[in-house]
Amino acid sequence: MKRKMLLCAALAGMLCFSCIQAEEPNAEADIEECVILNADGQPDPNIKGNVVVTNTRVMAQATPYIDLTKLKLEVTLTEGATISPDPSQVLDYSSIQKFTVTSESGEWKKEYTVTIDTFDLPVKYKFEQSELSESRKYFEFYETTEGKEGIIRQNIWASGNAGFSLTGAAATPEGFPTVPIAKGKEGMGVSLETKSTGPFGEMVDMPIAAGNLFIGSFDVANALNDAMRATRFGLAFGKKPVEFKGWYKYRRGEVFTVVGEDGKATPDLTKQDTCDIYAVLYESAGLDQGTLDGNNVLSSPNIVALARVKIPEENILSAGEDIDASEWHYFDISFEELKPFDVEKSRNYEYNLAVVFTSSIQGAAFKGAVGSVLYVDEVEVVCE
Repeated sequence: MKRKMLLCAALAGMLCFSCIQAEEPNAEADIEECVILNADGQPDPNIKGNVVVTNTRVMAQATPYIDLTKLKLEVTLTEGATISPDPSQVLDYSSIQKFTVTSESGEWKKEYTVTIDTFDLPVKYKFEQSELSESRKYFEFYETTEGKEGIIRQNIWASGNAGFSLTGAAATPEGFPTVPIAKGKEGMGVSLETKSTGPFGEMVDMPIAAGNLFIGSFDVANALNDAMRATRFGLAFGKKPVEFKGWYKYRRGEVFTVVGEDGKATPDLTKQDTCDIYAVLYESAGLDQGTLDGNNVLSSPNIVALARVKIPEENILSAGEDIDASEWHYFDISFEELKPFDVEKSRNYEYNLAVVFTSSIQGAAFKGAVGSVLYVDEVEVVCE
C-alpha cells in the first residue's frame, strides 16, 4: 500500500509540474462515457446493464422491446474534442452507427462504432472465437449469433488481460494469462494461467495475476486503484438457469504464495492452489453500476441462484505434469436457488447472469501459485 501511495504521489508531482507549463491543445480524441437516450432525450429503460466503451467501440445490450430506429447518445469526450455526426440527434441504431472524434488540437481523429445488441446472452460457450485486442497486445474472446443482417458479434467475455498489459510482463499475446488453445475438448478452447506480474506488480502489491474469463466487463482504468471493483460480473439475462455443465483440465502450480510486506509473492507452504468455476444469477437492482464485482460476486444478498463446481483432488494434476496430454473432466451441476425466482423480473431483464472461470480461486486477492493452469471448453448453462 505504501508503494502505491508513493507511486500516486510521484504521478501527482508530475501532473503539478505539467500545470506550470504553457497549455497546448489536447491531442486526445476519445469517448470516455456514453448514455443511450430515447427520442425524448431520457435514458432508455430498455438498455440492460452498463454501456461498454473501448478504444474504438461503444457496445450496449438492450431488451427486444427497444425502438432502435429512434435513439440519441449523450457522450462525454476528452477535453476540447468534437464528434461527428451529432450523437444528440435521433438516429437509427438498428444497424451499426459510426462516429468520428477529433481532438482539440485537430491533429488526431478516431472512428468509433456503436452497436446495440438486442439478442439474449448465449448459453453455449465453445470458445471458438477470439482475436487480438485493439492494442494488439492480448487476446479477447467473443460469441456470435445470427441476425437479420448476418452474423452478429456479442462481446460478452472479459478478462484481466488488459490489466496484465500494464505490467509489461509478457512479450507476446501468448504470454498473457488468458489465451486460446488449439486443442480444446472440441475445436478451440481457452487456457487460464496464473502468472507473475514482475517488478511492476511487486511495486503495487499485486505480485501475481490469475488467468480468468467471465461474462461482464473489466475496468482497466480502475485496475490498480481497486482491482476488486474493476471486475464487473454479469450481463442482463432473461431466462431461468437450472443446470451448469462443461469440460475442464486443471494443473496446480508448485508454490502457493501470498502478498508479502515487501509486495513480493511470499510462499505459504500450508496451502495449495485450486481453480474456480461457477455461474451466478442475481438481481441487478440497487447494485453499484447494476453489477456484482470481486467483493460480492459470491456473497451478495442479490444472488438468486448459484452453481459452483467442486474440483475433486484426483482430477488435479501436479506441477510439471503434461496438461495437454491429460484427459478432460466433465462437470454437470444444478443451480442452487438462494431466493425465489421471479418470472416477471426475468421477463423485464432485471436479472444478470455471470459465468466465471479462474486458475486461482483466491487470485482476486493476489493469492495463488504461479503456473496454475485451467483449461475449459464446451460449457453450457441449461435453462428452463
